Amino acid sequence: MFKDHVKKAICFASLFTSLSSMSAETAVIHMMTTASPAARYEIISSTLVARNTFRLDRFCGEISQLVRTQGDDLTWEGMWVSGLPKCQTDNKPRYQLFTSGMAVRNTFLMNTDTGKTWQIMTFKDKDGNENSGWFPIN
Repeated sequence: MFKDHVKKAICFASLFTSLSSMSAETAVIHMMTTASPAARYEIISSTLVARNTFRLDRFCGEISQLVRTQGDDLTWEGMWVSGLPKCQTDNKPRYQLFTSGMAVRNTFLMNTDTGKTWQIMTFKDKDGNENSGWFPIN
């Protein structure tokens, strides 16, 4: 009888250990490319919505969004960034894109030299079409 309790305890401990290790494993979610420190471009993608896949020009702060054409091809479409300064010619990365993974509205563009920050927002143009752009945070 004692041996049966020991066997059950060992089985339970083994099962518990294997279940614990399985729950500790985390899936790798790729949200951005691993660019070299001097790279000009980087791709960043939201884990929340596929349409928020961006190509960032780290030197100039220009952002393009991955979209589908009418022919169902993929292309990069430039996005409007309000008050973006003229690109400097020193070929230095100075912009970073952040997406929180909690809400689309928590997606930010930041100039890493000045700290100036823009937030992605949706707006309607004069014809009533919905667009996304980047607006400064004061």
